Amino acid sequence: MLLVNLWVDTSTLNPYISNTLLTQIEEVISKWEKAILYLNKRGQFSSIVCNDCQHLFKCKNCDISMSVHKYPSQFTCHLCSYSENIPLECKKCHWVNLSHIWVWTQQIEDSLKQHFTSAKVFRFDTDTMKTKKSKTEALELLNNADIIIGTKMITTGFNFKKVGLIWVMLVEQELQIPKYNTEESVYTNIRQLLGRWGRIDQKTEFVIQSFIPDNEIVQSIVSHNYREFLVKTLEERKLFSYPPFWEIATLEFRHKSEQKALDFMIQLHNKLELELHSPSLEGRGLGTGIEVIFNKSPMKKFNQFYYKIIIKWENIREVLQMIKPEIIRNSGLSVSFD
Repeated sequence: MLLVNLWVDTSTLNPYISNTLLTQIEEVISKWEKAILYLNKRGQFSSIVCNDCQHLFKCKNCDISMSVHKYPSQFTCHLCSYSENIPLECKKCHWVNLSHIWVWTQQIEDSLKQHFTSAKVFRFDTDTMKTKKSKTEALELLNNADIIIGTKMITTGFNFKKVGLIWVMLVEQELQIPKYNTEESVYTNIRQLLGRWGRIDQKTEFVIQSFIPDNEIVQSIVSHNYREFLVKTLEERKLFSYPPFWEIATLEFRHKSEQKALDFMIQLHNKLELELHSPSLEGRGLGTGIEVIFNKSPMKKFNQFYYKIIIKWENIREVLQMIKPEIIRNSGLSVSFD
């Protein structure tokens, strides 16, 4: 397994495509083999990393990554809604050598088609897989492609023949996804990628490309040190009261009216707080240590406004019993568990 430091190995074609990548793709397709390029998502999250100490910016309250918002221009935590100005210097080493990273699959596809004019380049993500017909056609296109650019969809369910190169692009962009289990997901996805050639008796080069090659998670993946990664992850989960030590429930309410959605969630939040601080709960051990986080920044999807309340405790079901009537009566209210 090879680790490429993108900060010192970029091409003029695209700031996120390295000269090493272009050279290896050229070698692979000249032998009539495939090159698979993995990019975590289509580009929903924007990242900032320090090029000097390789620091990743996390929320001070939640230990998950902050996301860059353009309008308004600020750093925001998608869990607790904590916001701050986008930093001009690194909080860890105080240098100003920061990189703003935001790359998506179509951007990479366009650049590679420009460089490899005679190669068959195929992009495999949710944008190209919107219909059943396109999924059927995709199988044939995948088999005939020289270069495949794929998201998580490419990590499972496919056995490719004659794969000469598997290349992970910008692993730090995936590490910036604002969820408590992001590092675990990154590790799992890359291990699944490793299995793409492990089932087939052939030699395949596996490369991770990054601006932060010395990052602990990146090093754990490269060195195959699963035990070290597991111990570190469990310590952090216990410290910040995440599963498997505590349970998490997300209450999400949606409505086409932003004000009605907000009013409902305010009432629900107030009821939870009132119930949790009731003197009658003291003998049952409830109300102590429970975290109830009300995210007052809505997300708009499919022309509806979504508000979230996140609850963290050792026994979520007891807490949800307090608002069981509201859950049953309101079709716009959904509950998910971790």
